[in-house]
Amino acid sequence: MTTQQIAWPEGVIARYLTVGGATVDVIDDTTEHGRYSKSVTHRLHGACTGERCGETYYGYSFSFWKTDDLDSNEDFQSRIAQIQAWAQRHAEKCRAMPRPEVAR
Repeated sequence: MTTQQIAWPEGVIARYLTVGGATVDVIDDTTEHGRYSKSVTHRLHGACTGERCGETYYGYSFSFWKTDDLDSNEDFQSRIAQIQAWAQRHAEKCRAMPRPEVAR
């Protein structure tokens, strides 16, 4: 199988290749609470991109100050590790293929 470098979607912090050629993404959706707010919400979850697979890991939400160092937050990093473990397990068995681009 040929691998091709493509840009990851915004928010994807880890990606696993499935046996079917799709990906399982670990995602950090970040929402800022307005222009003048000092806080931000991170919503961690995982999702398979295989066509009609539908496997999703519903994760966790955290609110932090914009200046917080997330690399040193043990709970945040632990939750990411849990989602990564799920993503790895799912990628090892999922045979759903990604939808090909339509030829023009």
